[in-house]
Amino acid sequence: MILGLAGLSFQVAKRSTRATDQALLMSVLLSKVDRASTIAYDSLSTIASCDTATSGVVLIIGCTTVDSLSPRLSSVRIVVGTTVPDGRPDTIVMQRGKERRPVPLK
Repeated sequence: MILGLAGLSFQVAKRSTRATDQALLMSVLLSKVDRASTIAYDSLSTIASCDTATSGVVLIIGCTTVDSLSPRLSSVRIVVGTTVPDGRPDTIVMQRGKERRPVPLK
C-alpha cells in the first residue's frame, strides 16, 4: 500500500513540475505577444531579438523576428521554447499594419 502511494506521489510531483514549467513558458509567450501588439508600428524592428528567462534549472528561450511584407504591413513571429526534455516550442505569427490616414468612418 505504501509503495503504491509513493509511485502516485512521484507522478503527481512530476506532473506538477511540468505544469509549472508550462506556465512559465506561456507567461513569456504572452508577454512577447503583448509587447508586439502594443508597440508603435514604426518601432517594431526594435523588439526583434532573443532573450532567456530562468526558473531553477529550466531555461525559457523566446525569440521575436519582424519581417516587412510591404511599406505598411509587417509580419511578427514569436517562438518560445524550453530546455525541458520533450518540450516543444510554441510559435505565434501575427501581422501588424500601419494605421491608415485618414481613418475611414471617423
